Amino acid sequence: MKEDVKDLLRSIHFMGNNAENCISLLQTAFIYNSSKPLKDCHSRVEDIKKAEAPLTKRTTEISRDNPDLKPYISIPVHLLRIGENIEKLTELMDKKIKDNILFSDRAVTEITFLLQRLSDILRPTADMILAKNTILRRYIEESEIGIVKRATEYATLHEERLIEGLCLPVASSIYINMLDAIKNIAWHAKEIAVKLVEWSLPKAQ
Repeated sequence: MKEDVKDLLRSIHFMGNNAENCISLLQTAFIYNSSKPLKDCHSRVEDIKKAEAPLTKRTTEISRDNPDLKPYISIPVHLLRIGENIEKLTELMDKKIKDNILFSDRAVTEITFLLQRLSDILRPTADMILAKNTILRRYIEESEIGIVKRATEYATLHEERLIEGLCLPVASSIYINMLDAIKNIAWHAKEIAVKLVEWSLPKAQ
């Protein structure tokens, strides 16, 4: 593999690592109700946002002579969308912490669980950028389905608690928006896995 291609893939992989590291920071911020990790996460998201356009352009240019790189053209954009949803989570957590908005023990457990599942899915997603793997793709696809299913179930149960007056509307809004951002991150991770492996699979005759 040419050195410029290796450098390109390493740069895209670094974007993926930044996203995965952000989720770990969000977990810490959420569990300990601390804004400090959010600042580091915000810095990493900014790096993701700055990297997208140059990497998309570079990938497009290099892929003209390297057709195998074509599926990578859309990867920086998907990572950008992941970064934007991480930014949304950061803002929601920051508001929760600064305004001292309390979640029920159940809501805390649910968000903590989903953040861990995101961390579990983003790590292999980043790895696939350097090494396409059908097993990892299957794992990511199944994980995304599980995350979306759980988040949807949590939202339904939460709406029932809201109707019963068991939670505050301001906390409910933050919680539901967190679930949406988590589902979006999982979806874009799945799209990265699918695009990278689909291209390398042999076409049916």
